[in-house]
Amino acid sequence: MLAPADGPLAVASEITPPPPTSTPETSSSAAAADLPPNRFELELEFVQCLASPAYMHHLATSGLLSDPSFLSFLRYLRYWSHPEYARFLVYPHCLYFLDLLCESEGFRREMANVAFRNFVHEQQFYGWQHRGRNLYGRGAADREEGGAGGGGTAG
Repeated sequence: MLAPADGPLAVASEITPPPPTSTPETSSSAAAADLPPNRFELELEFVQCLASPAYMHHLATSGLLSDPSFLSFLRYLRYWSHPEYARFLVYPHCLYFLDLLCESEGFRREMANVAFRNFVHEQQFYGWQHRGRNLYGRGAADREEGGAGGGGTAG
């Protein structure tokens, strides 16, 4: 078992996000000095929240997805797709949604509709379900067929 100092959080504490690009809130050096020391963890948590269609719906209905400064922040967060940062993501699907939010005005607009949010959630679920079947099989059904048939399919 890894000691806490040897785990991924110890490595994450040594990595810092890139400096923000010039946005209205970080245009001065004083604003850059006010960045929290746990910025890496905060941005990691926020980016992973984008894997949730319900959260993206909340952002859309609150008007944030039409705010130019928020869109600039989302474009800044694309650094998470670089391998040295992406390795910390538990929900890499958030990067796909981050790209959609940055590139597609239609996607940002449609996320405000409940029916579209539900559609995106269903498609996400079906993708996970398909991936799970391909990676892990069908679970107990595979074991029952293999065990009852003598260990495999006859040819």
